[in-house]
Amino acid sequence: MQERKKESLNTSEWSLDVPKNIPTQENGSDCGVFSCKFAEYASRDAPFTFKQENMNYYRSRMVYEIIKQDLMYP
Repeated sequence: MQERKKESLNTSEWSLDVPKNIPTQENGSDCGVFSCKFAEYASRDAPFTFKQENMNYYRSRMVYEIIKQDLMYP
């Protein structure tokens, strides 16, 4: 922010939240899908209920949403 916009970012009101017992990636290829799912669930303030075995479905769903340019809701 400082380098690109020449503005300081005020982080004094930010808090750190480290959730416990979150889903874990069990392979070396689903990190992007996991990252997107964590971001989606966190943005909805929803519990992290997805699992490794859901990743093929979520990957296909993400491709569909990108092609259709429309998000499916949970």
